Amino acid sequence: MQDLPDDLSRFDHDLVLVLSKDRRKLSLKEAVDIIRLESGEQVNLETVIAEGRNPLEWIQPKALWKFDHATRRGVHYAVIPDEHGSFVLSAWSTEHRGVFHLAATVPVTDPRWKKVERWIGRATPNLVPCFLNHADFADIGAALANLGEAEVSRLTARSLLDQSSTTRGWKSRSDSLRPTPIDAIGEAEANHTSVRTMTIRVGDILNVHLRRLAGATFYSGRFEVFEAEVLTRLAAAVASRRNLMGNRQRRIGAPMGAPISIKLPGPFLGAEIDTGEVLSTLEEFSQTSIAVLHRNPYLHVVVTDYSDGSNFDVFVTDPETIEIYPGYRASLGSLTRLSQRLGERFLATDIREAADEPVVNLSDLVASR
Repeated sequence: MQDLPDDLSRFDHDLVLVLSKDRRKLSLKEAVDIIRLESGEQVNLETVIAEGRNPLEWIQPKALWKFDHATRRGVHYAVIPDEHGSFVLSAWSTEHRGVFHLAATVPVTDPRWKKVERWIGRATPNLVPCFLNHADFADIGAALANLGEAEVSRLTARSLLDQSSTTRGWKSRSDSLRPTPIDAIGEAEANHTSVRTMTIRVGDILNVHLRRLAGATFYSGRFEVFEAEVLTRLAAAVASRRNLMGNRQRRIGAPMGAPISIKLPGPFLGAEIDTGEVLSTLEEFSQTSIAVLHRNPYLHVVVTDYSDGSNFDVFVTDPETIEIYPGYRASLGSLTRLSQRLGERFLATDIREAADEPVVNLSDLVASR
């Protein structure tokens, strides 16, 4: 093992030592139990899909090749020097194949974590972050509420109408509780906004920050509760997305499969000017080209991802839905990136396989007259 940088934090320094002392596989909970977080220290995580290899290797050739990196005790990690202070980025496997938690002790607002997010963005479609459906977000909030008196101290949201961002904060009061996660989500929905982040405290049990970009920060409390009620749900949600997006390419001689349906919270794509926003979003993709085959009254766009050759047909025939039909080459990573970028831009309430339309025969038509 190389000498560690002098400016490495206490937790990161001890983590590298713990990983180097034994060969037995180590979990993140076990590492936290051994090292123990001191006051003010935190663990920041983002859950990602990485196909076929160590997730850090997808960004290593571009960003980590000069840094100390290794795989020990089943944990992939890299020691990364930075002008703001050296830090450790680690990747922890989950019970779901291809799903990992990327972890660091730097805050989500820190320039070093912003650098990690840029690395992840450049590594797509091989390394893919996942946005939670609103139902996933609510599920975690409900689970935390079941632990005890869960209170939301801060919430950020985005308007479904004009894309503006809002921030709500609630001060602690001795005579009443702050809103529960479910109450806060209900208020956001009533105001036609989509929740982006929530900071939740459950007494002395847990203090956590949740992000819709399949991420969470552990501030204080019992880490085993954080793992059981937050991390396992993040991993399950991302695994569900992986299963939905995988192996969907079109096959010669086989019927076309159902498309991926991006459900919007309202009829926001009812006019040509609205579908123009879909085109603008697609044009912002890197290493991607689009060809508009039909513009009005419905939108049909062919999307080609040059990073791996994937191709898709994107349709808007319903003002509340965007549908994606995978082509003969459609990688999991590329399809996930496309669907999530559109879903995030239009604040999708759900991303799922479209339901089969009922087959109408002649008898049905005669009976309906």
